[in-house]
Amino acid sequence: MAPNNHQKHQAGRHLVVAEALLQGYSAGLHGAQTFVKINDRTAAVQVAAQGGWMIADIDKMTAMSVDLYVLVDVTDGRRDFYVVPGNDLRAGVRARHEGFMASVGGVRPRNPDSRHTAIYPSNVETWRNRWSLFDQEIQPAGGDTTA
Repeated sequence: MAPNNHQKHQAGRHLVVAEALLQGYSAGLHGAQTFVKINDRTAAVQVAAQGGWMIADIDKMTAMSVDLYVLVDVTDGRRDFYVVPGNDLRAGVRARHEGFMASVGGVRPRNPDSRHTAIYPSNVETWRNRWSLFDQEIQPAGGDTTA
């Protein structure tokens, strides 16, 4: 029986904790659903099992104040980790979404009411295996927005 989305997400959280421990950090699950704690810093975990991280509502996502995200790609057996500052991730997602909306005249062609967007590994490649971000303070927005 194939795992459902919830099971894949929980497995991804465990993979993040395991990898952080292997990288030499203190790490554990934090809460029941989304977060982990690494080096006493809380990070949100998102898991991609089909090539990208799906964002159901761009406005909710970009309104969050999470300092760090760990994006885990488990597509086709991969175990890739991207540690991304929250401000940079949100700015990159917003910029790509606005660019897409401008390219379609401001209205989604198939579902005008959709707030969906996605993040792909190519969007966050610069943040691959950046575990050292758990060693430092997050800088205010305005830095690298390639996420």
